[in-house]
Amino acid sequence: MARTRHRPWGKTRMGLGISAGHGEHLTAPAIRLYGQIARGEGVREEQKPELDELVAMGVVAYDEQQPDVPVALEPQEAMRRHTASKLAELTAQMEQVSAIPAVADKLAVQFERAALQSGAGSQFLGEPELVNARIQDVVAKAEVEILAAQPGGPRSRELMDIAVKRDSEALKRGVRLQTLYRDTVRDDEVTQEWARIMTGLGASYRTLLCPFERFIIVDRRHAFISDYVVPGAPEHAAWHVTDRAVVGYMAKVFENNWHRAMAWQGEPRERDAAGPVGAVRTTPLQREILRDMVAGKPQIATAARLGFSLRTLTRRIDDLRKMWGAESLPQLAAMWMDSPDRHVDDKPFEAERESAA
Repeated sequence: MARTRHRPWGKTRMGLGISAGHGEHLTAPAIRLYGQIARGEGVREEQKPELDELVAMGVVAYDEQQPDVPVALEPQEAMRRHTASKLAELTAQMEQVSAIPAVADKLAVQFERAALQSGAGSQFLGEPELVNARIQDVVAKAEVEILAAQPGGPRSRELMDIAVKRDSEALKRGVRLQTLYRDTVRDDEVTQEWARIMTGLGASYRTLLCPFERFIIVDRRHAFISDYVVPGAPEHAAWHVTDRAVVGYMAKVFENNWHRAMAWQGEPRERDAAGPVGAVRTTPLQREILRDMVAGKPQIATAARLGFSLRTLTRRIDDLRKMWGAESLPQLAAMWMDSPDRHVDDKPFEAERESAA
């Protein structure tokens, strides 16, 4: 090979990358070859592997004027450059590694949806047109019953006109139709009219004071629920559930709520002596506490939902007892049920946050 010589750092073209197959440690023959090159001695053909080690480590480069001539570089400066290069590589790799969990979460959602869409028991429906079309198709084929939990509030005239035709056809086929609403729909004239018409055709309606989730169950084989998989998902997104165990469980939840609810045939609400609905004396937060109380929910669950400590919730309930003059929790619940406050619809409700007391 050509004779080698020592050149200043700035006058050489240097390669700092690590070639495949070479580690970060130089072999003893490579170190001896470095001294040989630094002394300006030639490199033998059989020393080519050791020369590759030195070039990969960045302590030997090739002359710009004579590309075949290896040049020994000042080792301290060369290794500082090499170290900086490796640290930059490691930093980039660490950034990639730190992003892996977030990427995995995003991919997991897609993977789970794909698995469910392949027939594992649920199918994600992301577009409102697709959701409505699927519900219409399943309801049109109902043979035994349709159970609907609708906490969203009064019906619009447009929705009523669409639903009258669809549901009346199901009732003519002998399908049992049960729908659960929030208690506040009793004050809406359009929903009153809807309930009177459909009750006359054989449908059943009840209203519930406490909150509940939206879903539709058809023949205990199909269920439609909102999307709880992806946080902040659009309201129109839904899942079509066909897992028999899950649908059966949901039907049981509906039955429990149905038995606690009050029958309604579309009649206007009778006002009690306490005054109109607007004459309330409780705050939205207090009404949430009272609704959970009459629903039989444990206080620890209510406290967790509202962001309180159990001690804070207990103090809030004591304040309510004093305000209503109730001597016990059952009496407080009874006074709440007889008051106009229970007819107020606070949805959506945002809980007040309070430090633990």
